[in-house]
Amino acid sequence: MAFLRLMLVMATMPCCISAFQLATPLALRSTRACVSSRSSAAELAMSAQQTSRREAMLAAAGLAVGSLFPIQTLAAEGTKATFHIKTAEGVEGDVVFELFPDLAPKTVEAFTKYAKEGLYDGTAFHRVATFLDKAVLIGGDPFTKEKPYCYKDIKDMEICSEGEGYGPDGFFSSAKRQSKDDNKKTRQTWDKGGPSYWRKDSLSKVKLEPEFGKLPHERGVITMRRFGAPDSAGSQFIICLSDMTKELDGNYAAFGKVVEGIEILDKMKQVDTFKSASALSFPRDDKKPEAVFGAWDVPVSRQGIEKVTIE
Repeated sequence: MAFLRLMLVMATMPCCISAFQLATPLALRSTRACVSSRSSAAELAMSAQQTSRREAMLAAAGLAVGSLFPIQTLAAEGTKATFHIKTAEGVEGDVVFELFPDLAPKTVEAFTKYAKEGLYDGTAFHRVATFLDKAVLIGGDPFTKEKPYCYKDIKDMEICSEGEGYGPDGFFSSAKRQSKDDNKKTRQTWDKGGPSYWRKDSLSKVKLEPEFGKLPHERGVITMRRFGAPDSAGSQFIICLSDMTKELDGNYAAFGKVVEGIEILDKMKQVDTFKSASALSFPRDDKKPEAVFGAWDVPVSRQGIEKVTIE
């Protein structure tokens, strides 16, 4: 009787048991089942009559320990990013990236933060760069939004873009056609944008700790763009449409890879481009020469990122 009373007392303690269930190779999804004190007591009492004394003691002890030391579960959120793409040429669809928080936790944290804040919504790829058999897309600059965008600089002053770099018709003037509704002043800010208090140089108040070399820059990989110093990444990112391991490995923080819809991104390689303010270079920290792509990489027509959703 003393043993049974002990079990009933332990069973009435409030508890919450965490159960793990493997959902993906890189993430754990959890379910939680809370047991009421009355049902726990009744179930354990019946269990005491049907099972051995030792098994009942282990079950009761498990309830008590679980109530005092609840297991911390790992959330599955933040392991997938979906880009909804819409271009001026009519290409539209979702591109899904698997994120790797186990390989680049701080990089994934920064990217998902910007995505959840809406920083990427309504932006566009502002550089579509190709060189020989190599190709990358550069995105993540909030100055490419068609709506005005404002942020705080390192002196806490508000800096704004007027938007409409392409305008309602979705393209800007080039040798092939003319546009009357695009804003050249806005386009001059492209490649310079990021979150508040960030800038390309060492004076930036936003710095991202380097997490280099853990994921090879193969076709489909997304990596944060840096601008010199290893910790200079802001919100801009690079998507590799070809193998870029020689150019980027060991010097860039890759944090995800396309698992669905890369053919949508491939279509952007065919877009007409205009001359950028400078050639596209890929800084590195070792003594190897950095890769440099030509400056003709600004898409003449909008290659839009309508929304980035984190799941």
